[in-house]
Amino acid sequence: MPVLDEALEAVIQLLNNLGLFSTVLLGPLTPQPGIAVNMGPTAPESVYLDKNAYIPMDATINARHPDLRLLSNTMNTIHSSLTRRKTYPSGDGWQIVDITTQTLPQVIGREPNNDWLMASALSVKVYQYAD
Repeated sequence: MPVLDEALEAVIQLLNNLGLFSTVLLGPLTPQPGIAVNMGPTAPESVYLDKNAYIPMDATINARHPDLRLLSNTMNTIHSSLTRRKTYPSGDGWQIVDITTQTLPQVIGREPNNDWLMASALSVKVYQYAD
């Protein structure tokens, strides 16, 4: 599995460990209340002579729920929990070194079934090292 896919799966696992109102899925948001994460466009910021690289990966978070307070609290919990961590996951050839908020959670709409939609973005900073 490619390094960035592994790092994104690790972020999803961190989120699922929080015990949110829904299991966090990779991919599009479903029609039911839930939370989805996707990788945004990304590219290495720095590539070194030893072919190690620093890659800030954008991760978008979309969520829906009929209770706006629960939805807002959940999105804020996601951001505060991930950005305040002191340790992050690593794998074979990669290490998440930091996670920062790129876009704070915001309401993006309300559906005819009265579900609220919120979105936000994180920057997952990954260090990839050559074997």
